[in-house]
Amino acid sequence: MAFGPHKTDSSLETTRMNALIQILALTASVLFTLSASDVFAQSSTTPDKDMNGHATDSNVASPNTQPMAGNTVVSNGEPICGINHLVRCIQDLGEDEKGIFTSPLRVHPKDAYWLMPLGTATGFAFAYDADAAQAVGVDASRTNVANTITDFGSFYATGAESAGIYFLGLARKNPKLAETGRLGAEAILDSGTVALLTKLASNRPRPLQGNGRGHFWADGTSHWEFDSSFPSDHATASMALARVIAGEYPHWYVVLPAYGFAESIGISRILENQHFPSDVLVGQAIGFLSGGYVLNHRALYRPGAKRTLTSKLIG
Repeated sequence: MAFGPHKTDSSLETTRMNALIQILALTASVLFTLSASDVFAQSSTTPDKDMNGHATDSNVASPNTQPMAGNTVVSNGEPICGINHLVRCIQDLGEDEKGIFTSPLRVHPKDAYWLMPLGTATGFAFAYDADAAQAVGVDASRTNVANTITDFGSFYATGAESAGIYFLGLARKNPKLAETGRLGAEAILDSGTVALLTKLASNRPRPLQGNGRGHFWADGTSHWEFDSSFPSDHATASMALARVIAGEYPHWYVVLPAYGFAESIGISRILENQHFPSDVLVGQAIGFLSGGYVLNHRALYRPGAKRTLTSKLIG
């Protein structure tokens, strides 16, 4: 499908390159804004605390967290979500969703310092969406490569990746690694619920559907998509997992690959004509905030106040 007037190959490639640069700038700005807000929020509660208010360390559990048989732990006498305590996992998910969906009620004026840049970047992305889809165009070879990359960022794939981290932690008797996998899966499920409900409410066609403009409810109520374009669930899931990994291991050699993985998934979804830039931006915001929520309320082995410069900027 082609949009707009005919362009020469040279001018078309230049336009596409400019489009990609702007897309990268948008995604980076949102990631930086969200990360900066998270670091700022944590700076007033250093060292990090677990969900019970106890200080944690990067390698040891909190004073009221004890290992138990079967690779499980307890905190204040209550079992922690794990393979042997699935009911606890369901309870945690319910509590998470309640906290996440009621979070707008707890927004304060001071949150404007990150909400305003995020809103501005998202608004710019909405305005640029149709032009981005036109500039990116359709390339079968590129689409195949992008599709291969995004296969690693689906909810199913990231869920399997989280499970792999969890069971590797159990096998190595490394509770922190197991926690990373467990919380990664929890963040993916939490963010997935938000993404699904947003998809149902937005009913946005994908870039190659309809007139390619990405209008919400373009056909009114006569056509409804269960899996609409807004937001990108691949971007949501991959960012949720990346946020947890980067939060548990805030070292540049972990943070950069984690967020690089999430960004490559988001960009690839745009390049394979499955999403507009705003779909990816909002999806990443949902994933990032959901991952941060899970870390702040569930992590028992999260690092304390010591942070590298890189982790302060993007972790």
